[in-house]
Amino acid sequence: MISIQTNYASMIGEQNLNVNNNFQTKTIEALTSGYRINSSGDDPAGLAVANQYAANVSQLTQGIINANSGVSTLQIIDGGMSNISTMLDRMQTLATESASGTFAGNRATVNSEFQTLVGEINREADNIGLGVNNHSNAGTLNVYIGGGSGANAQADSQVAITGLSQVDANTLGVGTGVDVLGAMQSTGTAFGSAAVGNVSLVGGGAVLKNASQTFAFTGLGSAGTATVTATVAGGSAGITGQQALASLNAQLNPYGVQATTDANGFLEFESTYSGQFTVTAGAGNAIATAGALDSASTGTAGTADALAAVTAINTAITNLGTAQGNVGAGENDLNYAIGLATSQSTNFSSAESQIRDADVATEAANLTKAQVLQQASVAAMAQANAAPQAILKLLQ
Repeated sequence: MISIQTNYASMIGEQNLNVNNNFQTKTIEALTSGYRINSSGDDPAGLAVANQYAANVSQLTQGIINANSGVSTLQIIDGGMSNISTMLDRMQTLATESASGTFAGNRATVNSEFQTLVGEINREADNIGLGVNNHSNAGTLNVYIGGGSGANAQADSQVAITGLSQVDANTLGVGTGVDVLGAMQSTGTAFGSAAVGNVSLVGGGAVLKNASQTFAFTGLGSAGTATVTATVAGGSAGITGQQALASLNAQLNPYGVQATTDANGFLEFESTYSGQFTVTAGAGNAIATAGALDSASTGTAGTADALAAVTAINTAITNLGTAQGNVGAGENDLNYAIGLATSQSTNFSSAESQIRDADVATEAANLTKAQVLQQASVAAMAQANAAPQAILKLLQ
């Protein structure tokens, strides 16, 4: 039927022209954005999967940064431990030197360097977070990397670095009570911790109150000729064991004698010079809490403390080596985890690309097709719009 009112051919042409225009617009959008999916309507199911892949990539990217930060932290700890190891080697040298019966120098000088190293170990242990005052890195270090899935996703997404123990001097076993002075080895009444008659400073309260205690020394000094009487006075308020030691050392240190206590709190006198000396505790033993010490005792500067220090340092080196091994294993674990996370991130990115990214070659071909269809649609519509004019021929 020939009709003026309704130009069906033109309507069909217009409809196809709109379709071709939309096709061309989508193709240009894909080519200019680089994405096949530019809105949720393009591929709803594919977009959901692609978004999950993108989230995994984001998590792993940050996880790799976390792991590298963890490696850096462990490297800082490792460097500090290496320095502590070097100091332990020097302490071993000093202890071995003082442990020899042929040592003819001043053990006080050797011990001074030894104790300085102890202090430096403590300072550096604090600096790397494995000390007494700062043990923030001690215990377990958890590094979240991501990439886990399933029921254990959270646990599998983390790397736990265990065995990060403190490496301060006391923890290693070379701190309090370890020196290389050469403890007095008595030849008369024993001053060892197991002997009855020792003067003891056990306890934190006042050990001397309203009384005084004297100790008479002969044979002191480098020449072995000095005679000294050391007196500890308590006063009405009383003094503690540490105050009693400080008082004794203030009087005895100039003569090469150091007053210390053993692990049980028993008083010992250590000499930095070779040769024999004698100490006699005054009558009354005002600070004695473990029997009397009122007879003369004779001793010589020995190597007991230095030998004990050698053993303690050997143990410290072993303990430090274990800690270093844990740090090294942690560094390796994190590097392995970084490798896996990098591989996962690459594969997730590839999977997302397959879904989201535009195939440029295909879209370029589609653009040519869309342009041809659009031009053909416009030309066809022009013909369809001109068709009704033929009716005028019938009216002539």
